[in-house]
Amino acid sequence: MRLSKFISTSGYASRREADVLIQKGTVIVNNSICTDFSTEVTNEDEVIVENTLLTLSSPRLWMINKPKGFLCTSKDPMGRKTIYELIPDRIPRVISVGRLDLNSEGLLLLTNNGELSRFFELPKNKVERCYLVEILGSLNSKKISLLEKGLNVGGLNYGPIKVKVRKKTKQKFTLELKLQEGKNREIRNIASYFDWKVIRLKRTKYGDYTLGNLKERELVEVKIPELFTYSTR
Repeated sequence: MRLSKFISTSGYASRREADVLIQKGTVIVNNSICTDFSTEVTNEDEVIVENTLLTLSSPRLWMINKPKGFLCTSKDPMGRKTIYELIPDRIPRVISVGRLDLNSEGLLLLTNNGELSRFFELPKNKVERCYLVEILGSLNSKKISLLEKGLNVGGLNYGPIKVKVRKKTKQKFTLELKLQEGKNREIRNIASYFDWKVIRLKRTKYGDYTLGNLKERELVEVKIPELFTYSTR
């Protein structure tokens, strides 16, 4: 398989991040620095990234109930807390499936396999995410209609969102939002467009995986999707 896919499949980084690592010259293949994206490697080759020897293993998947105040990144230059502080040492190196921003909470999937992460995130696979969003502001049928049809915010096109009003008072309301794209800060950007202030944003479901009664910071291993096919080629 191509070098970037090998790095991604090992769980060290996403496919896009792997390309950056190769470009920066931080990848060593069989004792030589490799900056060629087209390089083909197998599990028999020695691939080292940032002094870490990579190997391929069977894909695994975990769910964690992420609290607010943690970033979905391995390093933060500002020294803020990251989700990796919540992961026990017994768990192998993992990457997150998508992200929840610092002030968002709820269901986060983790995997040791970048291709599995990619499977969840690819728009063509139409994996639905469900969020509960508590909002301060005004709600009307026109705004709901825009959400359901899809809209353009700041030059970005957001696809249709399924909307259910869970609770509503004069100044505050709670929406259940179901979407398939999961673009960066999508819900918060749309909320800002509508002049809404997000009080709480919680992901409750990702595909077939549901937060349920999982306690805050609790982590459990789950089965990988049946539709995901794994290859080391």
